[in-house]
Amino acid sequence: MEEHERRLNNRRKNASRSCKELSKKMIRKRLPIFSWLPTYKLPDLTSDIIAGITVGLTVVPQSMAYAAIAGLSPEYGLYSSYIGCFLYVILGSCKQVTIGPTAVMGLLTFETCGNDFPSCAILTGFYSGIFELLMAVLQLGWVVSFISESVVIGFTSAAACTIIASQIKNLLGIAGPKGSGFVGYWYSIFRDISTIRFGDCCMGITSFVLVLLLRKLKDYKHPKSPRKKFIDTACWFISVSRNVIIIVITSFIAFLWTNPPFKLTGNVKGGFPTIDVPSFGLPMNSTISDGDDGLKLTYWETWSLIGAGPLIVALISVLQNVAISKAFGSGQTIDATQEMFALGTASIVGSFFSSIPISGSFSRSAVNEASGVRSPMGGLFTGILVLLSLGFLTPSFYYIPKSSLAAVIIAAVMFMVEYEALPVMWKVNKLDAVFCLVTYVCALMFGMEYGIMVGVATSLAVLLIKLLRPQLNAQIYTDEYLKVKYVHAKPDSGISFPSVDHVRTSITKLLRKHQDVNIIAVNFERWQTFDYTAITALISLAKLFKKDEKVLIFVNLTPEWEDALTAAGLSDILCCADIELLDYIRKTGAIGGITNKSNNYCVGDDEELMIITKKCQKDFQNSLEYGATNGVLLPSIESTKPLMLNVALDKDH
Repeated sequence: MEEHERRLNNRRKNASRSCKELSKKMIRKRLPIFSWLPTYKLPDLTSDIIAGITVGLTVVPQSMAYAAIAGLSPEYGLYSSYIGCFLYVILGSCKQVTIGPTAVMGLLTFETCGNDFPSCAILTGFYSGIFELLMAVLQLGWVVSFISESVVIGFTSAAACTIIASQIKNLLGIAGPKGSGFVGYWYSIFRDISTIRFGDCCMGITSFVLVLLLRKLKDYKHPKSPRKKFIDTACWFISVSRNVIIIVITSFIAFLWTNPPFKLTGNVKGGFPTIDVPSFGLPMNSTISDGDDGLKLTYWETWSLIGAGPLIVALISVLQNVAISKAFGSGQTIDATQEMFALGTASIVGSFFSSIPISGSFSRSAVNEASGVRSPMGGLFTGILVLLSLGFLTPSFYYIPKSSLAAVIIAAVMFMVEYEALPVMWKVNKLDAVFCLVTYVCALMFGMEYGIMVGVATSLAVLLIKLLRPQLNAQIYTDEYLKVKYVHAKPDSGISFPSVDHVRTSITKLLRKHQDVNIIAVNFERWQTFDYTAITALISLAKLFKKDEKVLIFVNLTPEWEDALTAAGLSDILCCADIELLDYIRKTGAIGGITNKSNNYCVGDDEELMIITKKCQKDFQNSLEYGATNGVLLPSIESTKPLMLNVALDKDH
């Protein structure tokens, strides 16, 4: 009795220990901070502080610019730039990723909500976070795999072109409404081109050129000297801080100028945002805030207004984050589910702080990597710098010229147009180039959400067609030994119930097309899986061949295929390996009564042809020499290995 109780206690202890280990493993997986924090040291903290401040100098001007892309005032970009940084410290799985507003997220937000509609942008961010969390709970990281790289390149290139078009008016100081969409932007530019302002034009173009020159400064390498390292580091730091440098210089010029000849950003709301639940019933008039008295849309009317915007935002956000993690993850396995969880949490929590939709940023993540970040802790100092800007620097934002802000945006997104990838796609796979162009054109003409949907739908449709209609790659060969013709068909993909009809029809067409050929060999090398529909289709095909007194040979048939065909009622299977195929051709040809011209004998229908390995290798190869078929010399059978046929042929064959 005591022994029994002791065993029970041991089992309870083992079960308790297993539960604790499983819980610890799950906590480390979903809260990655517990994986790297125990080994965190002072040198890591120093590197993270430097990287965090460097990224912060980039994110402050960028976030204000991206808020303008979303059709909102600059403070909303700052509101969106610190919550994600703080939460990613705890939930992030890649140290280089920085979470915040991006150009693509701003554009998608604008296309969902329109101009000057902050409550809609905040609600879109909330719902996109819900979708991201739902995808994480259901572990739908594989969904991102359906968006091919060619579609992503087409989408991001179209987004960059649309963003550039949206900023041309601010760059040149052109008055009037800027329209909507790529076509609408350019139409409004040419319509109002006569209102161009010389001061804005000079400021914008000068800022744009200076940003590009400072961007190239990071590639400068000083000749060998005692100060080489210091000068190279200084050039790199100036280059990565180019946006804030241009904004500071142009703002200082505007501050000194009593009546500047260019437009200024104007008042930027200072201080921290109010913490509140997003409004689930949007105001009918976008200019009315949630606190004002006014008519509001119902819950379902609000959903009708935002449409599929949050879902598109969620998918693109996750795609960007996973892509950045793969690019900077040094080959490590990326947990797409964890990235969804981190993004979803940041988006939902951020919406309570007036954050618009956010995602990982390629440019800021690259700066983070180049700055020597050691852990996600760098995001903490980036977020602190943004908060300091909100608390103390917003009065100075009044003097930022709109044209210089537009120049910063254009210089940042113009390199997202990956035109150099298109010729490579065309050489590698022309369909990829087609998918890229279709996505690009549709996104420009009809909107970003339609572009990505059409691109994904087109690529999936072509993939489905390939599965439905695999190519057989059939070739006719002639055995010079018996003068027997046969067709060898090698499908380029597997068989399953959607492609069964096409495969069956293709083989039947071969049978009808080559009336003088009595033997068709089908290679199963790529048919590793099967289902009931495929089995029944092959059985009906075998019966058709038997009825027409023709021979169907299955090459490289796996034991699983043999068992399945036998279980379904096909008992007289002709199957062989690649090396045995020609001997099968000769056996079936000889049984059919074809004269063996080399040895001058004929085998009757009732006799079984036995091919016996000869003692002399030379004699064996002379008697069973493989003839040249279609200009290709087939390999010989090994003389030391006797040929064993898998099945006996009946009179029907």
